[in-house]
Amino acid sequence: MTMLWLVAIAFQAVPPVPPPLPDARPMEASTRIGPGPDAPPGSSMGLADLERIALEHNPTVAQAAERIGQSLGNADQAGRPPNPFFAWNSQSIGAGGTIGTQGGFLQQQVVTGGKLRISRRGYEVDVEAARWALAAQRQRVVNGVRLRFWQTLAAQGEVQLRRDLVSMAEEVVLLVREKVETGHASEADLLLAENDAEQHRIDLDQIRNRSLNTWREFAAFLGRPGMPPARLEGDLERDAIPFSWEPTLARLLVESPEVKVAELNVVRAGYRLRRQEVEPIPDLILRGGAAHDPDSHDTLGIVRVYVDLPLWDRNQGNIVTARHALVDVRRDLDRIRLSIEQRLARRYNQVQTSQSNVRRFRDRIIPNALRAFELYSGSFRDEDASYSRVQSSLGAYADATIKYLRQIEELRNAETAIVGMLLVEEGSVEGGTPRPPGGGIPNSPPGGGAPVGSLLPGGSG
Repeated sequence: MTMLWLVAIAFQAVPPVPPPLPDARPMEASTRIGPGPDAPPGSSMGLADLERIALEHNPTVAQAAERIGQSLGNADQAGRPPNPFFAWNSQSIGAGGTIGTQGGFLQQQVVTGGKLRISRRGYEVDVEAARWALAAQRQRVVNGVRLRFWQTLAAQGEVQLRRDLVSMAEEVVLLVREKVETGHASEADLLLAENDAEQHRIDLDQIRNRSLNTWREFAAFLGRPGMPPARLEGDLERDAIPFSWEPTLARLLVESPEVKVAELNVVRAGYRLRRQEVEPIPDLILRGGAAHDPDSHDTLGIVRVYVDLPLWDRNQGNIVTARHALVDVRRDLDRIRLSIEQRLARRYNQVQTSQSNVRRFRDRIIPNALRAFELYSGSFRDEDASYSRVQSSLGAYADATIKYLRQIEELRNAETAIVGMLLVEEGSVEGGTPRPPGGGIPNSPPGGGAPVGSLLPGGSG
C-alpha cells in the first residue's frame, strides 16, 4: 500500500552513536523528522548553537555572575580595619580676651583576636560558593535548552506524523467512496470515514499551533524573544546513553554543584563559629592628642586607652547559636546527598522504563499496528471486513506512533537530567526561566571593616 512509506518515520535505521562522556553533549545528527510548518527554508540550528545563545542571553546567567562580584566586594570590605576618628575641641572661648583652650585628638580602634582576618576568610568562602552557583546556573540553563530542544524537536516530528495520518485517512475516504459507488459500503461508512479524516486534520492544526508556541516559549527561554522558527538539527531517535547506577551516583555525589555549595556552607559556618569565639577578645580604642592653654601658655598631651571588660557578656549566646548553625549545615549537606540519590533513582527508573517502551513500540507495537491496518484495509477492499475494523486499526496505529514519540521524548529528558547533574526543573519544562539560587550571598559588611558578629545575624559587628 502507499502508506508503507510511513515506516521510515518510526523504523529508519539509526547509525551507531558512541556514548558521550557523562558531561558531554548528546551526539547530534540530521533529524529524520521534517521541520515544523513555520521553519524557514534553509534555516537550521543545532543544539550547540542554541546552548551558546542561551548562555549569552539568558539573564539568569548574568545574574549569577554578578553575585560573584558582590561576594568579592563583601570579602574586601570585611577585612578592612576601621577608619581613624579626629576631633577638635575649643573651650572657654573669649575668657580674658583669649581664644580659650584649643586642642584636638586622633582616635583609632584596633581590632584584635584576628577578627578581620577570620571575617574576610568567611566571606572568601562565599566567593567560591558564588562561583559554584554560577556553574550550577549555567548547567541549569544548558539543561533547560536541551529539554526544550527535545520538546520542540518532538513537536516538529509530531507535525509530520499528523500529516501522514491525514494522508492515510484521506486514502481511506477514497477507498470507502469507491465502495459506496459500487454498492459494497454504506453511506454511513463514508460519513464516518470523512469525520475520521476531519478529526485527523483537527489534530494536525492543533499540533501545528502547539509547535509554533513551543518555539516561542523556547525563544523566550533563550533570551531571544521573537526569534523566528528554525529547523532543528538533531536526532531524537539516536541510541540511548548507557548509564550504570554506582558510577553515576558516585560522580554526582562528588561533582554536583549542589554538593560543592553545601560543603562550602559547612566551611563558612565554621568560620562564623570561630568569629563568634574570638568576639570576647576586647578591641582597643587608642586616643592621642594635645591642647594649648593660653593663660599658662602650656601645651598638654593627651593619651587614652579604652578597652571593654568581658565580665558578664562573653558572647555566650552567639557562640551557642553558631555551633548549632554548624551542625545544621552539616545535616543539610547530608540532606542534599540523599536528595540527589532520590532524584537520580527517579530519573534512572525513567531511563530504564522509557528505553524498554521505545524498543517495544519500535520493534513490535507499531509494526503490528501498521500491518493490522494494511490487512484490514485489504480485507475491506475485498469485502471481507467492515469499515469499523479499518477505522479501529488506523486509530490504533495513530495512537501507537504518538505514544512512541512521547516515550522517546521522555527518554531524552531523563538522559538530559542525569548528564546535567540533575539540575533541571522538576516536573516539566513549563517552569519558565530558572532563577539563580538566592540566600548564598550575605549582606555587605558595614563600612570600617567587619565589627564583631558581622558574620552572624544578631551580632554586634
